[in-house]
Amino acid sequence: MLRKYIVLVGGTILLNACQPSPTFLAPASPIANHEASLYTIVLNMALVVFILVEGALVWIVIRDRKRAGDEKLPHQLHGNMRLEVVWTAIPILVVVVLFVMTVQTVNAVAQPAHLKSDLNIRVVGHRWWWEFDYPDLGIATANELHIPVDTTVQVALESVDVIHSFWVPQLSGKTDVVPGQHNTMWLTSDQVGEYLGQCAEFCGTEHALMRFKVFVDSQADFDAWVANQQQPAYQPQSEDEQAAYKEITGACAACHSIDPAEMDTDKVGPNLAHLFSRTTFAGGAFDLNESNLRSWLKDTQSMKPGNDMQITVPSQQLDQIIAYLIHLK
Repeated sequence: MLRKYIVLVGGTILLNACQPSPTFLAPASPIANHEASLYTIVLNMALVVFILVEGALVWIVIRDRKRAGDEKLPHQLHGNMRLEVVWTAIPILVVVVLFVMTVQTVNAVAQPAHLKSDLNIRVVGHRWWWEFDYPDLGIATANELHIPVDTTVQVALESVDVIHSFWVPQLSGKTDVVPGQHNTMWLTSDQVGEYLGQCAEFCGTEHALMRFKVFVDSQADFDAWVANQQQPAYQPQSEDEQAAYKEITGACAACHSIDPAEMDTDKVGPNLAHLFSRTTFAGGAFDLNESNLRSWLKDTQSMKPGNDMQITVPSQQLDQIIAYLIHLK
């Protein structure tokens, strides 16, 4: 039984090690830096207290252990006013210091007032993917968020189904995404790079596969990305592409849109206008390439059980749809 338990725990640790895990201990923004600093201070203080208390406990147990032939009680310290004042004052002092540092951190990461120069983004949680809308720029996308470096990003959070939680550990703390409630948060980063995000509130079967990426771009790269996203979707050329276009704008339009500016929370699927400008799909669960997309359209439920896309695409139609989708860049 013990051997099985060791194998189970060891296997779990190894599997977790294979997955990239976002961590706030490698901050890439002033917000995350304040949070990581406070955490590190609290952890170090707790470690010092643990070592002192446990060390004193071990020393006392060894010093005052009962020896052969010794029936006397160890020296009693009950009523030692000086000692009692000291071990009451020290914890109070520690709590006060932690309280002050916590208040300072809360004030430092508090959401700033809106400015005209801020980038406004609406984040909508779906089971199990993220919708990212840029209302001022006329862009709707999914699962991959682009923001410019050194820019304040004001984020409005919504959910169309259950409670989610939006979390990019290296950029900011968690904020719940609650149906019927409009929560807000803010993001900023002083480092160009790619950062992993995750739903941090259990929201159903595929909660673990509700991931996303945040790309912090230079201003020039962000402007280029915006310009591309604002372009109309690719127009079909061949007969196969035209057949696929007819299907996507017909039956598929109940769940998806290829209008780059359509921000409709009634759609249960992501906007496809520039699908292949992204690196992942299906809630950030899979790399976006033709092979994975083909497998997805053949049987979505085997790849991500419980998702809302319960379809079976005939082989000929599948080839046509993929031939069109790969042009949506």
